[in-house]
Amino acid sequence: MILTAFVPSEHTVTELAAATVEVKYDGRVCDIGSEQVSELELSRVAPIRIPKAYPGRENYSGVYWSATTGRHHWFESLYEKTALSVLDRDPDVVDIATQPFKLRWARLGMTHFPDFLICRSDGSRLIVDVRPRRKIKARDAELFAITAAWAGSLEMDYRLFADLAKVQDWNIRLLAGYRHPRWACPAQVAEMLSARRGEARPLRHWEPLLGGTSSPARGLLLAAIWHGALEVDLGSRLEFESVAVCAGRGWG
Repeated sequence: MILTAFVPSEHTVTELAAATVEVKYDGRVCDIGSEQVSELELSRVAPIRIPKAYPGRENYSGVYWSATTGRHHWFESLYEKTALSVLDRDPDVVDIATQPFKLRWARLGMTHFPDFLICRSDGSRLIVDVRPRRKIKARDAELFAITAAWAGSLEMDYRLFADLAKVQDWNIRLLAGYRHPRWACPAQVAEMLSARRGEARPLRHWEPLLGGTSSPARGLLLAAIWHGALEVDLGSRLEFESVAVCAGRGWG
């Protein structure tokens, strides 16, 4: 996953614990204790804010359908949308809430809206902020550091999505179109992949092996990469000569 740690601030435990958490849960806005964040059912959490559209707005917002959750999730920029796609591909991610809560530290005069709250397969929680590295200002860095320290005090992880290369962005946007259930793995393709575990060959040689079903072979090829059934270096532009290694399993 393309996430980096952020150095926590050195504020005291008392200052961090004084945070107020405002969440929209089951359609009702309410304040909860910091320790209750890890107990939230993410499917019941709605975005605490949805900015209004207006002419000349810099960012494009909308909703992203997640193959992991089967739900639509709000994003506030195309960079956030790509971040959702990255999380959607991660097998360790089991649930997602976007714009999950508002944090207020009255003593510090700070307010922050984390971008994502993630539930992982082991039940742990991960808080993610999304901001291209070049756009992180001093005030942003301070908020991220305080949020990292607050999360750490609650035994939750905090990460920043900030270092996505253009070629990775291009690859992920391409593959995201093949996350939908209509690109589920046919039984004969799953059998073929199971028999070729560890085999490496260019994508142009994998494509014909995925043919012979009711789904186009090229679509299945891209779906296999999205789901990790074929492992490819997404740090380089996907081409037919890109080498993919078979994980020995189907998907979906």
